[in-house]
Amino acid sequence: MNSGLILYAMLAALFALFWRQVRGKSFEDLLDEDSSLHHQVHRVIHKHPRGGTWQEYQTWMREEI
Repeated sequence: MNSGLILYAMLAALFALFWRQVRGKSFEDLLDEDSSLHHQVHRVIHKHPRGGTWQEYQTWMREEI
C-alpha cells in the first residue's frame, strides 16, 4: 500500500516539473530548446569521445555554450 502512495507522489512530482517547464510554450518552442541542447551535447561528445568524470562533463558543457 505504501509503495503505491510513493509511486503516485513521484508521478505527481514529475507532472508538476513537466508542467512548470512547458507552461506558456508552444510545441515548436519546446523542440527549438531541445534542438540546441542536443547539438551542444553532440559537440561535447565529439570533442571528448573518451568521456570523463561528471565534474569534467559539467565543465565541458558550460564551456560549449
